[in-house]
Amino acid sequence: MKNWTPKRYQNKLRKIGYAISNIGRRETGKHPALVGLAEIENATVIKDLMASKHLKHCNYDYIHFDSLDERGIDVALLYDTTAFKVLDSEAFAVSLIDDDGTPDYTRDVLLVSGILDNEKVHVIVNHWSSRREGEKETEFKRLASSEKVSEIISSIKQNEEHAKIIVIGDFNDTPQNNSLKRLVDEFDLFNPMETLRSFTRGSVKHRRQWFTFDQILVSTNFFKSSKNEFEFFKANIFDEDFLKLFKGPFKGSPFRTYVGPKYKGGYSDHFPVYMILKK
Repeated sequence: MKNWTPKRYQNKLRKIGYAISNIGRRETGKHPALVGLAEIENATVIKDLMASKHLKHCNYDYIHFDSLDERGIDVALLYDTTAFKVLDSEAFAVSLIDDDGTPDYTRDVLLVSGILDNEKVHVIVNHWSSRREGEKETEFKRLASSEKVSEIISSIKQNEEHAKIIVIGDFNDTPQNNSLKRLVDEFDLFNPMETLRSFTRGSVKHRRQWFTFDQILVSTNFFKSSKNEFEFFKANIFDEDFLKLFKGPFKGSPFRTYVGPKYKGGYSDHFPVYMILKK
């Protein structure tokens, strides 16, 4: 429908790969150890992404499960095999019912547990339902996904009281919405994205207004580390100039691949967000 071609596909892979390879590089000197991905159509595109020009030397592998999402898109986790060892992974379906009583399928929530540089962490990857039909009209869907994340965290804590947990994704809600505030309050999480949005900055722009739908939440025990454990260092929006439109009425907005049906050849309609841990 949007007239994708091999050339456009390769351009998209190259640009997404270039963006990923540069996230946090200024602060750390290297590529990210863990990358949460949204809008993944299938495993083939992940493999093509890992093999692309800017990522082929990054030692990435991936975790991905096909979901029943009606648009055919999933979440996934990329991880550097030299920094992270997977212990377990599982996808959790979110049960939704439409107004007419039929099932409404959305993206699964992905849990990946593993060893990050000798320390166990649990990563929960999300892509919650959009606001396309209206924020209030679709809120119940995001609250259902929030409840699923709550169940996952509760289950982790039953077996591991002081588990270190990272919740990442495109939530299609802001840090101020109930779906995210309840997770922060219920499980003593920290959401550094609460202070990052401003009138001139965010991870996505809609009708000339910035929102921080893309977020990373962490358990507060990342602030109580010994010298041998990871601790939270900083979080930020990766909104480098190369990801932005550089002229015109929408200057500074994300440089998108498509605007409606029109191909523009950009990166994405979202800016990535990132978090840095240090020892």
